[in-house]
Amino acid sequence: MTISSENGRLQLKQLLSFIARLNAIHQHHVGYCGEQEEEIYSTLQEEFGESGELNRWFTVMYDQDEMVGALGFNVDDEERAAELWGPFIDAEGAEWDRMAEQLWTAGIKKIKDSVDRYFGFYNIHNQSAIKFLEAKGGVRSGDHAILRMRNADFIPDGSISLQNMTPAYTEEFKKLHAASFPNTYYSAEHIMQQLDENHRLFILTEQGRFTGYVYVEGDPEFKEGSIEYLAVSDQFQRKGYGRALLGQALHYLFHNIQLEEISLCVELGNEGAIQLYRSTGFDTVHKLTALRVKSSGV
Repeated sequence: MTISSENGRLQLKQLLSFIARLNAIHQHHVGYCGEQEEEIYSTLQEEFGESGELNRWFTVMYDQDEMVGALGFNVDDEERAAELWGPFIDAEGAEWDRMAEQLWTAGIKKIKDSVDRYFGFYNIHNQSAIKFLEAKGGVRSGDHAILRMRNADFIPDGSISLQNMTPAYTEEFKKLHAASFPNTYYSAEHIMQQLDENHRLFILTEQGRFTGYVYVEGDPEFKEGSIEYLAVSDQFQRKGYGRALLGQALHYLFHNIQLEEISLCVELGNEGAIQLYRSTGFDTVHKLTALRVKSSGV
């Protein structure tokens, strides 16, 4: 078996097919990646740049001409962090472990000077990847459920209208985001830098007081979107504001930008939130474990 070099030409179509095939299997599933080739291609273009740059971010393994392993590092230069796409390996047991170690060793050589932290997000059935990252010093940061909802299942409830984020509430938003989602993948500053028609940050206020927020992302090309973050300040909880934020976010995604499917991620232990989401039409499709590794431990 051979490992691709940074100067080698990575076959994009082959990589897409390989990731899509394995990511549809629970035992190989990685939460950062989609399950359809078109969706994965779009994400690769958005997150990793042109295909000529993929050789830096992805390391692949071949058995003659057949791709049998791949590991990608989605690097955020500002945060000095990388989300792990993989290891995707068409093997099991000791063979999987051996190939994963080879991919990891070759991959981090390309990016280790740019990264202080690595993040993994694996299906709970992908025990090979979870144990591999734990052996690298990975610490579990939580177990999560991925829930999805179809447009046809959405019933508008006519709740309070949301407001677009305004500078007057910036500091309150930052404080609530940091308190609600410590060690998360998007900082408050990153969210605010991303805002456009398909990346929206809505807030809810009561008599001028900041109540909560919801941050959503939509992809009109693939008719898919996500509710990335939703939080309500402690003093305003259990008053229906979470449901109001959720309902209006869904209305925007389903009706304003005409999406067909919405997904979200929630901690498995947050039974109240899961009950809220399921009551509005969401179903659980994956259960995932999040891990983080400091570069000093690898």
